[in-house]
Amino acid sequence: MTGTEHVPDVDGEHPPDPGQEALDPEEAPPGAENTKSRPSRRSLILGAGGVVLGAAVIGVGLAVDGGSGSGRHASSPYSGDLRTVALAAALENQAVSAYRAVDAVLRAGRLGPEVPALAAFVRTAAAHHTQHAATWNAILREARKPVVTGVPLSGHARLLDRIEAASDVDEVVSAVQGLEYQAAQTHMAAAGSLAGVGPAVTAAATIAPVEAMHAATLGYVLGGRPWTANFLGTNEALRTTELTA
Repeated sequence: MTGTEHVPDVDGEHPPDPGQEALDPEEAPPGAENTKSRPSRRSLILGAGGVVLGAAVIGVGLAVDGGSGSGRHASSPYSGDLRTVALAAALENQAVSAYRAVDAVLRAGRLGPEVPALAAFVRTAAAHHTQHAATWNAILREARKPVVTGVPLSGHARLLDRIEAASDVDEVVSAVQGLEYQAAQTHMAAAGSLAGVGPAVTAAATIAPVEAMHAATLGYVLGGRPWTANFLGTNEALRTTELTA
């Protein structure tokens, strides 16, 4: 699928590379094509993420906001499930911003000669996160809520500082791997807590395995193969209390 709209420049610079595919937010979000015969939540998650992923999400049934609903800011336009959708969009924007920062560090040669395979992965992962953010923002737009165009997350500056301060490739890779773990677990938690089996649940269940794949790939770059269980839990899932919008 191609589209002309991409996630807005989340940090004011480095627009996506030309030709980078992005979902068209005006198109129907995943799972919206057939509302009369939607699958059950269980079949949707098992089909999208595999038996282990589905079992983990269903077994946990964790609400991203911890079930309290206390994460909403007084002036926030988002509430209920839409607050979780906004959190996911913000997290994807953060990933785009982080990978752009990593790309800039690698291109500058600050960590030694550029490794072509790593540089290609960084740009590919950024494109994936751009598409994921567009998917979440399409759901917000359909609900007549403002799209998330920046990174309204309380820990974003710390993440960028960590990438900027990295003294070797392992440090910068570790920073984005941690982000991918968090993204995978946040989407898993969302798939288990969002109401119904609509587009938001579909998005969470289909995006979570992609984030997990990113984390696993970065694990190989770090010289080891991470345990699958490391990113199939939800302990590291980001909560809506981190959303500042």
